[in-house]
Amino acid sequence: MNKQMKQIAAVLLVLAAVLISGCTDQMTAEQIAAKMEAQHESIEDFSATMVTTGSSFSGETENTQMKIMTKMPDKTRSELIEPAELAGMVMVRNGSTMWTYDPEKNQVSKMTLPEDDPFDMDYTELVKDLMDRNDISYNGTEDLYGRSTFVIEATPKNETDHSFISKTRVWVDCENWMLLGMEMYDQDGNPTVKVQYRDVTFNTGIPDSEFIFEIPEGCEVVEESFEYMMPEEMTLEEARANLSFDVRTPSYLPDGYEFDHAKIFGEEVSLIYTNGSEQLCLREHVSDAVDQPEPKMNESEVVSINGVDGEFISTFGVNTFWWSVDDIEYSLSGTLTKEEMVRVAESIT
Repeated sequence: MNKQMKQIAAVLLVLAAVLISGCTDQMTAEQIAAKMEAQHESIEDFSATMVTTGSSFSGETENTQMKIMTKMPDKTRSELIEPAELAGMVMVRNGSTMWTYDPEKNQVSKMTLPEDDPFDMDYTELVKDLMDRNDISYNGTEDLYGRSTFVIEATPKNETDHSFISKTRVWVDCENWMLLGMEMYDQDGNPTVKVQYRDVTFNTGIPDSEFIFEIPEGCEVVEESFEYMMPEEMTLEEARANLSFDVRTPSYLPDGYEFDHAKIFGEEVSLIYTNGSEQLCLREHVSDAVDQPEPKMNESEVVSINGVDGEFISTFGVNTFWWSVDDIEYSLSGTLTKEEMVRVAESIT
């Protein structure tokens, strides 16, 4: 499951609320969101099966299914059911400790979270963010999975956000104000990601034992650093001093773009260039030095970068190039035109 889907799933989870009421066409989108926000404190625990459908880099449809449960204020558990190759992956957060189990590797990762935990989700702020970042409209009521729902349509106010998502349709249960589903659309109006909640329960008294992680027998335990997962921003000089390879930079940047900061992930560096709210990201790492899955490129286009074959794909309004030179892997991502991206890529020395 990719990072975007995980983020969507987290937002959906924390927007649920409990309040008995019936559907009425007199409700406005703002009133619905206000009731959701006002009732968040009544949630003591929550469980559901979350089904996510989205498009891969190749344009094929990918489905994930996950059992999730939460107990306030700081306990969560999720287990992947589908796809089959990921089934059995478990993530448990209990207080300041997060455990992740990968059955394929027979490995458990343990991480201690900082006091200012970024995984700690504030319901009020998330609902407020939905309202602040979007123009909200009420689209009546619909039946979904046999239940009556309010339908809200959210359109990003920010033009940069709009280049990724043109609108989002949200289904809110009329009886208890929980989110039953949401669907995101690209700039051409095509559906890209859909998330559904099934078998939803609230305040059933989930026992604390559900959030005690038991290490499987014979499983390797790896201690991970939160700082490694969330590296600090640094200067280009600092990044170069901490890497074993020469970091290359572009000699050409479009008007308005300038270097902002670098981040290091092991032996991979990300160089971030900005122009206001626009961002251009150049990643570099030694071939095979970073253990990460390659994107599916069935529908990619072969391009030439200074005579070297690379691959290009455009998805969700973002253009991305991949290529390799002298055992260094490069990727360049941004919202610039394909022609400008090629010009930047060919200037990297």
